Amino acid sequence: MKVIVNALSAKTGGIVTYTHNLMRSFAERNVDAVFAISPDFPVEVDVPVMRLAADRMSPVRRVLWEQTVWRRIVARYKPDVLYSSANFGLLFPPVPQILLVREGGLFDPFYLTNVAPALRVRTIFQRMARRKLIIASARSSLIVLTPTNAVKGLLVSHATDLEGRIDKNQYGTISEFSNTSPRSRQWSEDGILQLLYVSAYYPHKQPGLVSEAVADLNEQGIACHLTLTMDLDGISETPGGDKDHFLLTKGIERGQVTMLGQAPYQELPEMYKNHDVFIFPSLSETFGHPLAEAMGLGIPIIASDTPVHREVCKDAALFFSSLSPSDLARRVRNLDENETLRNLLTKNGQKYVSNNFMWESHVDRLLCVFTEITKNP
Repeated sequence: MKVIVNALSAKTGGIVTYTHNLMRSFAERNVDAVFAISPDFPVEVDVPVMRLAADRMSPVRRVLWEQTVWRRIVARYKPDVLYSSANFGLLFPPVPQILLVREGGLFDPFYLTNVAPALRVRTIFQRMARRKLIIASARSSLIVLTPTNAVKGLLVSHATDLEGRIDKNQYGTISEFSNTSPRSRQWSEDGILQLLYVSAYYPHKQPGLVSEAVADLNEQGIACHLTLTMDLDGISETPGGDKDHFLLTKGIERGQVTMLGQAPYQELPEMYKNHDVFIFPSLSETFGHPLAEAMGLGIPIIASDTPVHREVCKDAALFFSSLSPSDLARRVRNLDENETLRNLLTKNGQKYVSNNFMWESHVDRLLCVFTEITKNP
């Protein structure tokens, strides 16, 4: 079985992690796969790759390139399966196509109401075009995969005809993030609650809201500090990032916020273990890899109250009103005051990850889909 994995959109965030892990698993399983990636994508294992500069094109030019040049490349290679792993695929592809939809915000009414209006007009129109192209790509695919039922529901709400061809294949964590041994750090052992937020930056990620909650807690006499894997320069260059940039700058000036920038993936397990609480305030996710990572490593989680976060974490997290820094601060106080609650969240999270969110199980299900398609072209 020959496979092409279209990972041309893998530049930052979860799609990069996903692609690296998929490369590693495919190499270990001797899957006959070639990965289409950008010229700058760092390859960590020995797998066949095509390096194509699609990410350097304007949006319009890229769409035209993908539907013409990329189509010819795929047709010439003649794979049994084309796995388009980041939202967009070929329209009327020359080979069987599986599409992974990992973009929730374009279909989420809460996101569209609370985040999209703050973006530039040009960005808003680009999002509308992206949504139409994702739906068209889905209609041209034999099977559409989503990592959660919540995202499946959002997609179907915009295109009811897709319901019969959408399946859920939830993500998972690699073994380094499913260590059930106790963490060495004790709760607030240095007298300061250490809060962690792991994510790349987009406006819907709301790191500024966490900075506001941290300021509130410190004013109430609860010493706490926020560490996050973002950087101010990246936020200032992102449309819609002005408010977050302002609030984080104030947090840094107060000595309550540390911004590390992008952290190497292999360093993340130790980073999680050296903090007391994992905060995930994002308004729109398709899954949220860091949630599963934090659960697997036994860290209490406080997440914004969204359908995806409820589905992923269930009873392994506390949830706060998504736009309220005071409600986030209240939830941190709940954890600080209740050791039994902290232990329960930790126990539930580790059990839930081991039963549901192992990475190799995701790969097993994916390869089963590939096999079914080759048996029934």
